[in-house]
Amino acid sequence: MVQTLDIISVNIWQILMSLINLLIMYLILKKFLFGPVQKVIATRKQQVEDIYTEAQQKRDSAESMRTQYEEKLAGARDEADSIVRTAQQTAQRRSDAIVADASQQASHLKQKAEAEIAQEKKQMLSDVRSEISDIAVEIASRIVGREIRKEDHDSFVDEFIRNVGEQQ
Repeated sequence: MVQTLDIISVNIWQILMSLINLLIMYLILKKFLFGPVQKVIATRKQQVEDIYTEAQQKRDSAESMRTQYEEKLAGARDEADSIVRTAQQTAQRRSDAIVADASQQASHLKQKAEAEIAQEKKQMLSDVRSEISDIAVEIASRIVGREIRKEDHDSFVDEFIRNVGEQQ
């Protein structure tokens, strides 16, 4: 029974040695294991925080770029509207200039045609006077039997045509 009691018995020296071993093991583990593990954990924690910080900065940068893009897009739309308005105004001015030029050319052509008509009318009257004068001289010379001078007859015809023109 003594043998069984030795197994069950409490040995203070053995407990004390176990405690000292535990303390030594704890100090060794603390120095060589817990310190480096804590450093690795701290490093990983810092890396994760850096990654989150960088991600937040990139998100803020992307948001800022999106805002700038929207502003530039709005500016581009305004500029496009301005270009379209300018083009429309330029086209309207050109259209007005073309119409005015065409109107001026038409007026000039009309005046030129009227002048040509007046000139041809004068020429025609002159030709008619000359023919009437020739016919009248010939008729008068046949009737009278004598020859009338052309200058005298032209003055009679001109006077006759003026009188006819005044009566109408």
